[in-house]
Amino acid sequence: MIPSTGGHALALNDEELHRLDELLAGANEDESMTLEEFDGFTAATLTSPVPIPPEELLGEILGGSSDEIVATLPAADSETLQRLLRRHRDNVAYQLHEGQGFSPVLAYDEEGRVDGRGWAIGYLRGVGMRAEDWSPLDNDDDFADVLDPMVRLADEFDPESGELREAIPVDERPKVVEEMISNAMDAFAFFQEARERALSPATVRRDQPKVGRNDPCPCGSGRKYKACHGGQ
Repeated sequence: MIPSTGGHALALNDEELHRLDELLAGANEDESMTLEEFDGFTAATLTSPVPIPPEELLGEILGGSSDEIVATLPAADSETLQRLLRRHRDNVAYQLHEGQGFSPVLAYDEEGRVDGRGWAIGYLRGVGMRAEDWSPLDNDDDFADVLDPMVRLADEFDPESGELREAIPVDERPKVVEEMISNAMDAFAFFQEARERALSPATVRRDQPKVGRNDPCPCGSGRKYKACHGGQ
């Protein structure tokens, strides 16, 4: 179980972020998200117009059955992993609700240059959890291109072959990453009213399935989700 988002949580310090990164890496070999991917995924799922059940979130983060994966971990590691995931999610929620001071967890190369690709991949995986609910963005002229920087960063490499498709110039990358973060905050504001309606006790709605691995990817590439952002 992850979510609480019941109030402000202190940001994880560097030691706690490093520990969370270690626990994610060791939870399910290469299937679990990286810390950067988890941060982007969290921003997207908090933005989602409708709530997503905690067990779905944890399963997506760990890349499999959350109950089975958590059961394989030492009890102390399992408790620490879930506690740090929950605290980080609460802090991201607080930052997004505040609308300022949003500080995403981004990877940097050895020369100190921002990467951002993992964050973009995580964000698009979060969108894919409830892709149909994000369709109002496409129908709004002012917001139709909100996901463009995420797609551009995520699509640099082919998810199947690992080959470079189209590299973003080094001097342009920081601008693309900055636009991605700004757009993520715009998307959160865009869906604020929808989230409030979904959380209202008077609201009744049907559950919508997440994107299947053989369904078209929500990024609009035309490829199957498993061969696009669902396989990264």
